Amino acid sequence: MKRKLSLSILSLCLASSLSAYEINGDLGVKWTGFKTEKKVPVSGTFNEIKLDIKSSESLSEFLNSAKVKINSLSLESKNEGRNKSMTSTLFSLATAKEIKGAITKVNEAEKTLLVDITMNEVTKEVPMTYEIVEGNIVAKGAIEILDYNLKGSFLAFAKECAALHENKSFSDVNIEFSIPFK
Repeated sequence: MKRKLSLSILSLCLASSLSAYEINGDLGVKWTGFKTEKKVPVSGTFNEIKLDIKSSESLSEFLNSAKVKINSLSLESKNEGRNKSMTSTLFSLATAKEIKGAITKVNEAEKTLLVDITMNEVTKEVPMTYEIVEGNIVAKGAIEILDYNLKGSFLAFAKECAALHENKSFSDVNIEFSIPFK
């Protein structure tokens, strides 16, 4: 009887460890752009984010399965005027209305990963660092808007915001995502 109970407990423990990594909440996405000569940060997120990620025994497999689709028109900066100016200029092209991302490589020893980000039908490999903080995998990196053939859109945005940005808008954007897991 004791043996059966021990085997049952061991089996339960093994079964529960098979999916060591699984999603435990919503993906968090943050972007930070910069304005004025002092490079003042302006941050926000997106309201429509779809994450596809598979539970896995290993962190690398878990992260490598992650794929995301973001509706760029759902940009949220907590400022309605800013939201409108960014979506009507930066993301005004039909091909820029969706942002896709997929983790392609994870280096657990160095805590780095590579993410393919597709915007405006251009895919760029973006290096990111990550750390695990209180049940979240938090990754940080940066993109260059002009790398996505968005020069015309960026110039329209910079022109529209010239007075607010003191005639200085930056095309580099810090990006961050947070995957809650259990």
